[in-house]
Amino acid sequence: MKSALQGIFSRKKIKKLSRDLLFDLIGSIFFGIGIYNFVSAADFAPGGVSGLAIILNYFSDLPIGLGTLLINIPIIAISFKTLGSHFLARTFRTVLVSTLFMDLVCPLLPVYSGERLLSAIFAGALVGIGLAVIYHNGSSSGGSDLIIMSIRRKRPHMSLGQVTMAIDGIIIISGGLVYGNIDAILYGFVYSAILTLVMDKLLYGFVSGKLAVIITDPEHTKAMSHAITSKLVRGATVLNGKGSYTEAEKDVILCACSRSQLAALHALVREIDDDVMVIVTSYDEAYGRGFLPVDTSR
Repeated sequence: MKSALQGIFSRKKIKKLSRDLLFDLIGSIFFGIGIYNFVSAADFAPGGVSGLAIILNYFSDLPIGLGTLLINIPIIAISFKTLGSHFLARTFRTVLVSTLFMDLVCPLLPVYSGERLLSAIFAGALVGIGLAVIYHNGSSSGGSDLIIMSIRRKRPHMSLGQVTMAIDGIIIISGGLVYGNIDAILYGFVYSAILTLVMDKLLYGFVSGKLAVIITDPEHTKAMSHAITSKLVRGATVLNGKGSYTEAEKDVILCACSRSQLAALHALVREIDDDVMVIVTSYDEAYGRGFLPVDTSR
């Protein structure tokens, strides 16, 4: 019995490791091609550790992948206490797979040497896809990501966007000084903008939606809830409230829906209560029945 259970757990571990390696490989393919086959010949440095590695490669011919790995080692060591061994072990494995692919496979592929603007755009898109795959699997590309995460753990009130922009901005401007022209800086920021846009769309764009906060009189709540359930096939949560000025009893209906359903939702509640108040905001992710599954393994 004990040996059978050990065999089951062993198979689960092997299956999980194989899945993780597959995600690392797919992410590394996009990441490596974007950095090596598009950025390296375009004479600009992107943000992050890969930008530092490209600058090192410019001065010393150190392979970009190996340079990324060497820079990541002390960052991973410094982040050990803050981020924990499990996450950093996954990150190190991802960085190692990315290094091997970038230094051994990418040199066998053609390098784009055309318009630098196109290099920045396509590199940003490719790297954004690669990072989205890696992040979706619960890993990281290391480097500035670990620095940002460590800072956020120590100072959670700090803006993630500001920290990211500060780190990437310093590296991009340094690349402009190395290559000796302002265009290198501009292309670096174009790359970063495209990367962020693509990555956010892949990570959040397909699961994001709208949250409607509907404030109505209690006598309309049952009809509205029924209409939302039957006509939109959406659930709703009802909270009790009170108007601060009138002190009248109110019900607050929360309904998460897709962007395409928002107009129909608005029309439904207006039919029932023409004095209803609807506040609409956006959400990036929603977990639970009818939305993303709750993954307790991460």
